[in-house]
Amino acid sequence: MSEEKTRETTAPNERIDEQSTAPPTPPAAAQPPAAEPQNGGKAPAAPAAGSQERPPAAPQQQPTAPPGGEAAGAEPLSGYHYPNKWARIILTSAEEVMGRQGVNAMLNMAHIPQFIGNYPPDNMKKAFPFEGVGQLQQAIWDMYGNRGARVFAVRAGEQAFHEGLAQFGSVAAAAQVAMRVGSLEAKVKLGLEFFSKFFNTVSDQVVEVDEDDKHWVWRITRCPVCWGRHSDEPVCHLAIGVLQAALAWTTNDKKFRLLETECIAKGDDNCLILIEKVPVE
Repeated sequence: MSEEKTRETTAPNERIDEQSTAPPTPPAAAQPPAAEPQNGGKAPAAPAAGSQERPPAAPQQQPTAPPGGEAAGAEPLSGYHYPNKWARIILTSAEEVMGRQGVNAMLNMAHIPQFIGNYPPDNMKKAFPFEGVGQLQQAIWDMYGNRGARVFAVRAGEQAFHEGLAQFGSVAAAAQVAMRVGSLEAKVKLGLEFFSKFFNTVSDQVVEVDEDDKHWVWRITRCPVCWGRHSDEPVCHLAIGVLQAALAWTTNDKKFRLLETECIAKGDDNCLILIEKVPVE
């Protein structure tokens, strides 16, 4: 593996001071002007010579999320989607720390102001575009820097895991029974295989699991967290948070060191997270 700038991530305990900056006014989408009256079937009078006729001003309308519970923010270019609930958790987790005004500013910076006061529905339908996930993560990064973005994303990732898994209680219970036998290493391996299939099912991301002598390897070949982003360092903190929660659930709250060594945002082919096989004492 080529030498890359690496970063070790552990569960953070920091809290970021609430921001009080008021967000900029979200842009408004124009509505087409109403049709001209028919004027009794007569053609409209031509403008006087030397003058320019201007069309009537179009009324302004705030953009809104599509009807029917869909949560498509910007027009999706990729066609890949994240569960509504997980996108909603990114916003609600951020609101707990930065407040509603801070979230509004973040949504403006992410160029998806239609979700101001109108969060995605609380369901696991795959309807929130990867572009929106990447834009939200980048907006948090721009507002708070790498350290602050890590705190927000890891918190949201852990919450997303627990609430997402709660939607599939019977499947989770069966997996937990299967993981009661065997060594710790066997449990983790089985758990990672189960969760890779789970994440690949509930979202359009693609995860593969591998291992070497000292690490389990969590490889994301299609990553929503860094979708459309560019960075000199790994940025998939949300994936780290989800994975930390999954490992704790699998091993009765044992903690492991996770290190993202490759990231699509910095030009690598995949996002690669190494998990040390020996838990932290």
